[in-house]
Amino acid sequence: MVLFACRKSDNPIIPELTEVPVPKLTAVANSDQAIDVANNPANFKANFDVGMLFPEGVKPQKVDVVVRKNGTGAPKVIKTDITAFPTNVQVTGQQLINLFGPIALGDFFVFATDIYLSNGLKIEAFPATGLQFSGGTANIPTSSPTLKYTAICKYDPTIYKGDFKVVEDEWADFSAGDVITLTQVSATSFSWIDPYARNPVPIIVKVNTGSNVVTIDKQVVGTSWTYSANPATYPNPTIKTTGPNNFVSPCEKTITMALDYGVNGVNGGTFGGGPYILKLVKL
Repeated sequence: MVLFACRKSDNPIIPELTEVPVPKLTAVANSDQAIDVANNPANFKANFDVGMLFPEGVKPQKVDVVVRKNGTGAPKVIKTDITAFPTNVQVTGQQLINLFGPIALGDFFVFATDIYLSNGLKIEAFPATGLQFSGGTANIPTSSPTLKYTAICKYDPTIYKGDFKVVEDEWADFSAGDVITLTQVSATSFSWIDPYARNPVPIIVKVNTGSNVVTIDKQVVGTSWTYSANPATYPNPTIKTTGPNNFVSPCEKTITMALDYGVNGVNGGTFGGGPYILKLVKL
């Protein structure tokens, strides 16, 4: 019999572990969610609370709120020495212009916090190498260690009604130059009719006015598709948006939708090859 043994001194020394708090940045309800470049970006006002993801956990000695433009360059300090959580922070578009220069369509600003621990260690929001937190931290439910505001041409419901010309239709129902009429449903939604559905019903398009993203929840848009002379061939036609290419561009007065087409029923489903881009511009 051979016995093997080791000494505790042979084991590697486990480094001391430091618990790091995770700040949580939360936009105040009904505050500006984006920067409207069509209505003087200086009028933008960010309003958010700086709290802790785990309020009962370890607290930092303090945090400083910083912001970086377009994901590059050195961040600028917005508010220092926050020691009470939550603390409300407000930042105007003019402040951002003073720090970074003019704001153009597509620019974005990411707010985060430099964290100072009780042992004097500083955890930078935007370190020169690596990340402040692992990717898993951002995926924790309700986690939001950063807050992003993008410069958009803000949604105007008065634009998205009336006649629009087809610019592109990958599904090939429409030809370039065909006209589709949009009808305003509410301040954040409009509708249109697909004439290739028998007995068509309005297709409701919902608009996220903070991001200009549009969504069509899967809905039946008529009694059957007209792709067959027999109405029973393609019953209960459906349309829905899929993927990231669904947005309005109010400055250009366009709408882009990535659509999946299908049918409901026992043998229902989505036609393959999609989603298919449908782009419209106002006449």
